Amino acid sequence: MRRFQKSYELYDYNLMLIRRLADICGLDIMAQNYKFNLRFLVVSILVLITAASLLYSCVFYFQNWYKMLEIAILLALVMQALVKMYIAFIHRHFYETMYRRLRDFHYKFRNHKNHEQLYKTMEKIHLTIKLFLALYIFTGFSFSVHPLYLYLTERRRELLVCIRLPWVDVDSLGGYVVTMCFQSSILALFVIGFTASDSVILLFVCSLIAFVDIFKYNLMELTNMLNEFNPDKPTIRKKVRQIVMQQLDIIQYESDLDERYFVSYFIQIFSGVMGISITLFLIYRADFIPGCALMLSLFGQLLEMCLLGTIFSVKNEEITEAIYETSWYLMETPEQKTISLMLHKSQHYVEMTIGGLQPMNVETFVAVCVLVA
Repeated sequence: MRRFQKSYELYDYNLMLIRRLADICGLDIMAQNYKFNLRFLVVSILVLITAASLLYSCVFYFQNWYKMLEIAILLALVMQALVKMYIAFIHRHFYETMYRRLRDFHYKFRNHKNHEQLYKTMEKIHLTIKLFLALYIFTGFSFSVHPLYLYLTERRRELLVCIRLPWVDVDSLGGYVVTMCFQSSILALFVIGFTASDSVILLFVCSLIAFVDIFKYNLMELTNMLNEFNPDKPTIRKKVRQIVMQQLDIIQYESDLDERYFVSYFIQIFSGVMGISITLFLIYRADFIPGCALMLSLFGQLLEMCLLGTIFSVKNEEITEAIYETSWYLMETPEQKTISLMLHKSQHYVEMTIGGLQPMNVETFVAVCVLVA
């Protein structure tokens, strides 16, 4: 990775990586005058054909319960992909606003005393994006290993996944080639699309760390101002107003994320748990070899979402502690009341949940692992 000087430069680099992945699927919403395009239409049609073909495959494999379970895993992933594409396209203006908001934030604090921490946050986000890209590529590649091995050792044709296209005979050479090309393109799109969508939520939630770090630093500066021998009261009042506006920005940022991702969280966790449970069963009972790599991706997805939910909770708790530890008792009465309101708001923070049913955090991840074990 190239070494940058400022966090906003690394933010732009991360965003460009996400945009390149999204552009392959026709969803580069940061493009000037973005609108519905041919690539997005083709990708949407391919995903819908995949869903229809899976339903057709259910009829074809009706007597084979192991294949039916494989189809259930694929249907869960297709459902997740459709929801993500729909949300990204419908709320494209929201995403564009969020991207610009974060960019402006990093540019505004490019010379801040706490800038090094902002840079490290962006660096960790970049490394995590690359990790998920490598993980998804490995999973997609693993599905091609088993068919290749069977062909080299037994000269037997095997499909990448149990998807059969209607009116295409896979027993013929032409039908087999057509089906394999279709399945390969779908796997490639899933690798690219899932990496892009997971990277976006990673960028949004982990950027909350930067917001909170700056907020805490300003509270620390306020405390230092209050503990001076002759405090400058007008400057203190101005600093308090600035901090209040920062807290409101954080609350609004969290509320926007929760509102847009409420359904997506539920679908992703539901499909992930369903996929993990079935894959474990197939690995144990049917020697589902590609399932080992698929398990890594599904666990990675689930762990990512739960860790992001934990970051949400931890950073909000840090806000409460930072406000409480401020030397509020040295302030004038109006400022003390303001700090009191800030403390009250911080104790009723937004929390990432699974459809409003369960908090999304590490405890939930552990509970899921125990459940499927």
